[in-house]
Amino acid sequence: MNLNKEEQAVYDEIAHCEGRITQLQLARKVFVGCHERFEEYNTPKESSLRKIRQIIFDLRMKHDLQILSDRKGYYLMKKGDVEDAKRFIDELEITAKAQAKSYFARYKKMSVTLGVKSQYFEQQGKLFE
Repeated sequence: MNLNKEEQAVYDEIAHCEGRITQLQLARKVFVGCHERFEEYNTPKESSLRKIRQIIFDLRMKHDLQILSDRKGYYLMKKGDVEDAKRFIDELEITAKAQAKSYFARYKKMSVTLGVKSQYFEQQGKLFE
């Protein structure tokens, strides 16, 4: 693994936690500063949650690390635990479907209100009919 200092610090906390660790716990334990899109607060000992999420995104996407999450926090996938991986993917699918459905409902309402259509939403909307 070729992680930068911030990525390594976040990864180490996840790897060595007992069970799960939340974004807020990570922000309080590992100082990585605030995300570039400033969140209107800056305490000297806390990182922003957005910065923590960005680092975890990078650990997953750039470094292919098996960091899973659920409502209780982040954790590493245990070697060979396919059921844990399936639960994570199922939860990801449920979340994606709920978000897509919400966006589509908003589009439907606002396209009528504004009198403007989107080819993308019209095509994707067929999934929800």
